[in-house]
Amino acid sequence: MVTTTTNIPIPGEVWIELYTASSISSGTSISTQNIGVNDLYYSVSATEPPRDSDKYRIFKRGQVIEQVDNDKKIWVFSPQSPGLINVEILGYTNFPLGFNQQVAEGRVNGYSFVAKFGENPDIDAASGFETIWDGGGTYIPPTQARIHDCVSTNVADAGTLVSSGMATGGTTITLEDTGATFITDGVALGDVILNDTNCEIGIVTAITSETVLRHGFMRNPNTGMIGQTFESGDSYRVVTDAGVGAGIMYIKGLNASFLSTNEFVIMDGTNNVPTVSSYTRMFRARAFGANTTGAVGILTATAQVDGTVSCQIINGNNQSLMSIYTVPFGKIGYLAKWWGSISKKQISSSIVRLRAGTLDGLGYILQTRAITTSGSSEFNYSYTISEPLAGGVDVWVEADSDSNDVGITSGFDLILKDS
Repeated sequence: MVTTTTNIPIPGEVWIELYTASSISSGTSISTQNIGVNDLYYSVSATEPPRDSDKYRIFKRGQVIEQVDNDKKIWVFSPQSPGLINVEILGYTNFPLGFNQQVAEGRVNGYSFVAKFGENPDIDAASGFETIWDGGGTYIPPTQARIHDCVSTNVADAGTLVSSGMATGGTTITLEDTGATFITDGVALGDVILNDTNCEIGIVTAITSETVLRHGFMRNPNTGMIGQTFESGDSYRVVTDAGVGAGIMYIKGLNASFLSTNEFVIMDGTNNVPTVSSYTRMFRARAFGANTTGAVGILTATAQVDGTVSCQIINGNNQSLMSIYTVPFGKIGYLAKWWGSISKKQISSSIVRLRAGTLDGLGYILQTRAITTSGSSEFNYSYTISEPLAGGVDVWVEADSDSNDVGITSGFDLILKDS
């Protein structure tokens, strides 16, 4: 049973407590939908969050968030013009569509998910256990948070910065900067727009004037989900191709405090380009081009000082393939699924192991499976109960083989809970 209540207006620049505004008893299970035209902020807290609080999540236009058996207050904030939400009383205290699906849809506050998958295309009999990642061999993380040098093996993977600045406003499909000179700078249709504040990417669809660009929806480069509207103060860059390959490399990982961080790097072919942030862990990369099909060479991100490759993109993939992840501080991870298979036709038998701990040698085995080309060549395991994996814990997959040139692919799904 679901009971719909009256729509609730959210005035600009004010935190609104939903139970009070809707006259619903505190702690009732509710579903909230943003039915306005602006993104909002959503927070669960016993007290009103400070104006500059980072203890909130983005409440996107059209998004639905369900809060079940909540013992705190629910707050909504509009950073722009007034917003509008709809609140429904839920007639259940569980999740009829399945908890994991609800988390994947962003409907459960305080929870998120990550899906990791990778491939090691060349495991040999004498090499022992190798990490399942496209770099092959044993994965070695940075010894501490390091600036990384991003480079390609091909000069065609390069981009050129055309314009940059600080947005003064925008809509869902426009970027506005009253101090810009987009036409004079030579911005063209098909160029890439990077919102470096929100780490989102879009494509220029029209140059309206010197100070306004039209673009397709800005998107999360990690998930492809529609992102946010440009707001005053957002830092942006406009990039065009300098070659026929990928001009931009997107990187996601953890900083020195083991908190999530990500960025876009404008590539310069075979010349190193350093990251802005220092990374103590790196577990995803993607390649983008304004008018290309992607990377021509192999893109790598190598830790300065250490000289070890933390992430790479093989030609043809346009993203890293790493069955490696580190739970950020402030989160607790719970394994939901683990799977694997032989990915290269080769007569062989392999042991595949799911491990946790630290990548520098203090790991332990969570699960192990045997696969063979003469029998079961794949496996798929769903967890009913998972031990908690605290912030800072590495999770990865490794495999061996009794033959040479064996390819193994494997991955796992994690539910992350705010701790």
